[in-house]
Amino acid sequence: MRYFVFFATIIISIVLQSSISFFNLGIQPDFLLILVLFSALLEGPFTGLKVGFVIGLVEDLVTGKFIGIHILTKMLAGYLIGLGEPKIFKENYLVPVVTLFIGTFLHGFLFLFFGSIVGIDISWGKDIWVRILYLALFHGVLAPFVYVPFYKIYVSKWFNKDS
Repeated sequence: MRYFVFFATIIISIVLQSSISFFNLGIQPDFLLILVLFSALLEGPFTGLKVGFVIGLVEDLVTGKFIGIHILTKMLAGYLIGLGEPKIFKENYLVPVVTLFIGTFLHGFLFLFFGSIVGIDISWGKDIWVRILYLALFHGVLAPFVYVPFYKIYVSKWFNKDS
């Protein structure tokens, strides 16, 4: 059941993030990244790595360009955010805000870094950092509204080892 919920959430996230755009800057919320970061936040680095791989693979298959870039960036972001899992109080609503803000910046940097290595034409100028900042701020604002239902599902069913 939890795998069905997980993959249904991925499909819903893909549909939502491809249909929503904000700020007339072409900024779209990255709901798939939010799933990776919240999974890493709640379960630790190796779950962040696994979830980042699956979600990155799905995103790479959907976008069809540069297969592997989303796998690599989402895996690394999930792993690095997951390293803080044993040290935090998950019920504090400020934690997901900070996690999404930092995780979005980390993911943006990793995407720029690895994208420039594989030949994606991305300028490292001020404009890209402003876009990453807007996205990180938007994710931070969105965090409490998404985290509460995510955490309730997590506690009841999703990553419960018994189900």
